[in-house]
Amino acid sequence: MGRTRTNRKAAGVPILERTLGLIEFLSRCPEGVPLSGIARTLAIPKNTTYRMLNTLCAKGYVSRNEAELTYRLTRKLATLVYSSARDGGLIEKALGPMRALRDRVGETVVLSILDGGEGIVLDQVPGLHPFRFVCDPGTRQALHASASTKAILACCAPEEREAILAAAPFRKLTERTITSAAALRRELELVRSRGYGVDRGEAMHGVHCVAAAVLNRQRMPVAAITVTGPDDRLREKDFPRIGGWVRACARDLSERLA
Repeated sequence: MGRTRTNRKAAGVPILERTLGLIEFLSRCPEGVPLSGIARTLAIPKNTTYRMLNTLCAKGYVSRNEAELTYRLTRKLATLVYSSARDGGLIEKALGPMRALRDRVGETVVLSILDGGEGIVLDQVPGLHPFRFVCDPGTRQALHASASTKAILACCAPEEREAILAAAPFRKLTERTITSAAALRRELELVRSRGYGVDRGEAMHGVHCVAAAVLNRQRMPVAAITVTGPDDRLREKDFPRIGGWVRACARDLSERLA
């Protein structure tokens, strides 16, 4: 009897082992893989592979590119890891680059992630000025009006980005807020071309932000580094210069995570 129980434990759960193998395989293929390629590589029947992928898509761990009929991992697994209050890996590795950026620009530097349709602040390094902005951990950021969420969205897989945009409310927060998916798509094209996102008083009057995405080893966006400050100190004409510094900070953290 004891031997039987031991053998059962050693055997594991076949469908779970297959699912984990599928996830590990997709993690090595950030460009996406068709159903037939997954089934063939993992030696799993197509119908079984299809059901596994459908379940993972329904839970948000995998996305399907309808144009190319390929599957890829979303950022959800990374979000679960990095947003956990018990896991300080991302924050610990970010604080050094964030402090260096704060010392250079003088303004508050924020680390945040994208969770569903909102940004969430994980940590901050306060600015050096007597008057400075504070973004406490847990602060929510509007998807369509924040530099950080724009920076992350611009680096997402197209199918994931479109799914997020389809659910966005586009509530008007100031006279400069982007209020449509079409306008945000145009803005995200600019973010991709220059490598950083901006908030020109779109979420709050008088507040400007510049952000760049942090990528994991699969080149998927897992977080964003943002500089935030009053519009009279963080001026639009200075965005390209500050954007270069923020990009360098995000690149440094991306390399630390690799």
